Amino acid sequence: MEPLAQLTADGEWKSLPCDSSRPETCRKFARGYLNKRHTYTVISADGHGATINAAPTALSECYDYGGPGTYSGAAIVTSAIAANSVDFFGDGPPLQRIGQEEAASIRTALAKLVPKRLDSTEKLKFFALRLEGQNMIVVQRAFRDGTSAAFIFAIGTLGQGRFHILRWKQNTEDEQERVLATIHLKSGRDFLITVVNDPESHLFRVYGLRNGRLVMVYSGGGSSC
Repeated sequence: MEPLAQLTADGEWKSLPCDSSRPETCRKFARGYLNKRHTYTVISADGHGATINAAPTALSECYDYGGPGTYSGAAIVTSAIAANSVDFFGDGPPLQRIGQEEAASIRTALAKLVPKRLDSTEKLKFFALRLEGQNMIVVQRAFRDGTSAAFIFAIGTLGQGRFHILRWKQNTEDEQERVLATIHLKSGRDFLITVVNDPESHLFRVYGLRNGRLVMVYSGGGSSC
C-alpha cells in the first residue's frame, strides 16, 4: 500500500504534503496520517470492491511511505487503486490487454516509426484504453517485460494503418513507465494511472482528457534518494 494523491469529486488531483523538499511537512504528514491505520476500497477493475486494511506506516529516510496491507472480498491479480471513500467513483471500462493477433496491425503501424521513435517492436505490450468515450492504445515496454532494450511508454490511436501519437515518453534509457489501472468518476471523468521508476526514485503519473485532448493531469507521490 502506498498513498498516491488526493482526488476531489470533480477530478482535481492534489499532491500529498510530503516530498524530499519538505522534510518538516513530511514528518507532520507521518504523525497525522501515516502512523494510523486506514481502510480503503478498491475502485479500479482488478479487485474491484475489495477492502484494504493498511497498517501504520513509517516514513523512510528517502521519504518513502509504502507499507503493508491486507485485503478481502476480491482477488487482486496485478495492481489496484483504492480510495478511503467511494462516494463519487463509478464503474468504468477496464484497461484490456490486446492479444497477439489483434496487436499485429499495431506493430505494423509502429514499425513505420523505426528508427525515429523505436529501436524495435520486440517485447512490446499493448493495452486497449477508453477514456470518456475515446478509444486509445497504450504501448509499453518495461524492465519487467523481459527486455534490456529501450523502455517504451506511449499512448495513441490507430487509424488507416497509421499510429497517431498522443503521448510518447522521452527518456527511454533509465526511466520505465508502466500502467497500474484506470478509474472512473460518477461525474464522467476517466483517468489512467501509471508508475514511473528510475535508478534513484519512483513516482506516479495520471492521464486524462482536458477539452477533449489527452494530457498528464498529475505527477507526484513516490520517493527519491
